[in-house]
Amino acid sequence: MSRVKELLDELQIREKEIFTQKVNKSGLSAKDITEVGKELGIKFPASYKEYLRTYQIPTTKVFICFCGDTYTNSFDITFSRTENKYIDSDADEIVIELNWINYDTSSKEAFVKSFIEKNEGTMAWAKSGFFLLGEFRGYQVYLDSKQDIVYSIYHEDLLESEDYDDPKAARECIEEHAHELCDNFEQFLKVICSGKPFDEDEHVFYGDELAEEKPAENQADLSSWLIKIGEASATPIKNQDKIGGFPTYQPEEIPVADPYGGHFLMEIYNHGFADPEIICWQLYCMEMSAASITHILEIRKDAPLYDDSSKLISKRMGLNEYPLFLELYDSKKLDETVSRIGGKVPKSAKNAFKRKKITYLGTITEKLVPNKELNIYHYNDNGIIAFGFDDNGKFYAEAYV
Repeated sequence: MSRVKELLDELQIREKEIFTQKVNKSGLSAKDITEVGKELGIKFPASYKEYLRTYQIPTTKVFICFCGDTYTNSFDITFSRTENKYIDSDADEIVIELNWINYDTSSKEAFVKSFIEKNEGTMAWAKSGFFLLGEFRGYQVYLDSKQDIVYSIYHEDLLESEDYDDPKAARECIEEHAHELCDNFEQFLKVICSGKPFDEDEHVFYGDELAEEKPAENQADLSSWLIKIGEASATPIKNQDKIGGFPTYQPEEIPVADPYGGHFLMEIYNHGFADPEIICWQLYCMEMSAASITHILEIRKDAPLYDDSSKLISKRMGLNEYPLFLELYDSKKLDETVSRIGGKVPKSAKNAFKRKKITYLGTITEKLVPNKELNIYHYNDNGIIAFGFDDNGKFYAEAYV
């Protein structure tokens, strides 16, 4: 049974300054919600349906508390309830105002009207399943009604959509640029109603019993390995894990190179990770940066060797050629800040890997290569490339910071 009404009652008791008047009961029935869902082309999650049937909650300002890395470390101020203003903070948690957006539940007609008004300009997003729940400090909060997941996305990132009026492009934009804020709508409601510090990365509340953290799920019960780097090589490195230079093998299709992609970045060999017919995987990226992995090519047995003099493939600029080595390591002692095979899924990649159903394999950090030559997000020390396998067994890699 959902705790929706219990949470809303708790909020009204805790925030008497906000709810100075009694909140009326919702005028919507289960049948009404089904009908407005059909009219808007949205199938609401069960907890949100219950929410709509409970009260007529107005759009209002509420205070929420974060204690994770994504926002706690991004904002250096916190809202002081006693001083009624934002003040400097270096604490492990922050309080911020959320403009909690709600729709008129007094009747079917009122709900549809308010829904269209408050999602004005982003109805393509609503048609793809995403509708607005709130806003805080430049970030907008959306409920993915198809998966019952709550996302936050910086308002400028909404403009990254290839077609602002296309529902498919809207969903692709969210998947690429948004942060998975809460597991579901009920958890988001608890963030608002309980006032408890919420870890926006691990999706747990401070003070609640934490689930046991499990090690990363590796392929084929692999052991953990450190990834180490050798000296920059003046001669081409062949048939070995490496970063920079030219690939050992020529792929079936040569990536088209431009400033935004198609430049050879690295070769990762198949050390029993996948189908033994696969020799290695080649990663290609932007001309001057590894911030965007644009091509991941699977090289299988009988692939021809690549002739460096052919100039068919472009090198990543500003990057020397380095050999990579694997060193067996005790997973219990594995430092999670180093480049490795195994270990735990990095926090910055965890939400995306979960959402895209990627089985984690390993991580390469900005710090691995001397002089920040990888250039992951403007030489950021925390930049990483995390990799693994998707549901179809295809190699996956993406840069994060």
